[in-house]
Amino acid sequence: GRGGGPFWDGLVAGRSGLRPVEQYAALGAPLVGVVTGLEVRAFAQTPGARRIDRTSLLALAACRLAVADAGGLPAATAPGELGMAIGSSLGNLRETALFLDRLFTRGAGNPLLFPNLVMNAALSYASIELAVTGPTALVSEREASGEAAIQWGVQQVAAGRVPVCLAGGADELDPVLVEILRDARGLASRAPRPFDRQARGVAPGEGGAVLVLEALDRARARGARVYAVVDPDPGCSVPAPVHGWPADPTALGHRLAARLAAVDLVVAAADGSPRDRVEARMLAAAAAGALVTAPRGAIGSFGAAGALGVATAVLAVHHGLVPPTLGCDDPCVPDLLVVRTHAVTRPVRAAAVFGLARGGVCRPVRVETVAV
Repeated sequence: GRGGGPFWDGLVAGRSGLRPVEQYAALGAPLVGVVTGLEVRAFAQTPGARRIDRTSLLALAACRLAVADAGGLPAATAPGELGMAIGSSLGNLRETALFLDRLFTRGAGNPLLFPNLVMNAALSYASIELAVTGPTALVSEREASGEAAIQWGVQQVAAGRVPVCLAGGADELDPVLVEILRDARGLASRAPRPFDRQARGVAPGEGGAVLVLEALDRARARGARVYAVVDPDPGCSVPAPVHGWPADPTALGHRLAARLAAVDLVVAAADGSPRDRVEARMLAAAAAGALVTAPRGAIGSFGAAGALGVATAVLAVHHGLVPPTLGCDDPCVPDLLVVRTHAVTRPVRAAAVFGLARGGVCRPVRVETVAV
């Protein structure tokens, strides 16, 4: 869905955003999550944006939609008072592959493409378009890139460095990524099955989500709609192989249990990959009794998908509704309370998003209801 409303409506209704695309089916991915109809002129206004790459466009579109949903930015925002954090795991794949192909086959790459290849291109395009002059950061922490960027943004506002910060993430889908997943035997042969015993791979996707983070008193003073309060937890790291998952997820769960006490909902990162069993054991130790939902079953798997996970948690707290997890018929951990088949109406006072990445990076984000 494009925008918070359509995205939420689709999740709650149990609609999948995954569909067959001939280009990717030929590479072994029967279903992918592709954003369609993304027009540059609908979101980019500055002359320099005519060369914007797809990852940057996804990030910029998410920023524009978030600002519109927030009723615009505060009119009193002075220079330096607006910050931005964008998370991206892989950045601009499409043009990077094109640039390197020309470099290796012709001996020279296109210099007009090169500025788009740096990881902070998405941050640069979005901050120029929205005239951001405060603190900015491009955060890349593998599978936890979206959550990590939002954590950084929350910390800036909580510390008083800026009163407003746009924070989220974006990643694009490209054939080279699908080929890598295929060669690593990481692609699902049908729809992904998050947390399911029969899970055998992921459905790759793309997308972006951004939150407008603002000091609560300031947001209330200007009459903005406040969805939820986000905790500035800095996260943690645990022992794990550089390219693997923590060997003892139960210990990680116990470590996080105090921070995630009294959580009604966990928005999980499960996507049908080996991470699912690690996460399931961690959740059983850290958030026993909480309902669990995994939106990647509907949107696909990509590095910054955690930003959409945080958006899901925020909307669940706001609406008192938990969307179902698509594809989970037989949970791999019996005690895990995965919401399946239909959305569940339930007051959600607090929700948690587990940003777990290879190498032991954990970026949990806690979202709570707004006190009256």
